[in-house]
Amino acid sequence: MKGFARWAASGCLASTILLAAAPAVAGIQDFFIHNDGKFAIYYIYISPDYSTEWEEDVLDSDVLMPGDSLEIEMIDYGNHCYFDILIEDSQGNSREYRDVDLCDVVDVHFP
Repeated sequence: MKGFARWAASGCLASTILLAAAPAVAGIQDFFIHNDGKFAIYYIYISPDYSTEWEEDVLDSDVLMPGDSLEIEMIDYGNHCYFDILIEDSQGNSREYRDVDLCDVVDVHFP
């Protein structure tokens, strides 16, 4: 894994998780995910657009409840801006966001 995401959430997600052991340097790609749906979000995958595989689920075993938001801190991606995001809720509804310019986008809303 070349880079990784760290998250801190409002509402029921009270902790911060670091998904790799490396010095933390906040990225210009940091953004918020907002759960505007009726169901809890179970999975959030974020990968650079050049990757052929999804990186680890940034929620791990936590969930993002309806109405809550999550700050994603992108670490060790340098000046790379384009990422793919896959979000899936507790009912299996999913949405892929392709080629998102995270150097410009600050908020991602699901669904």
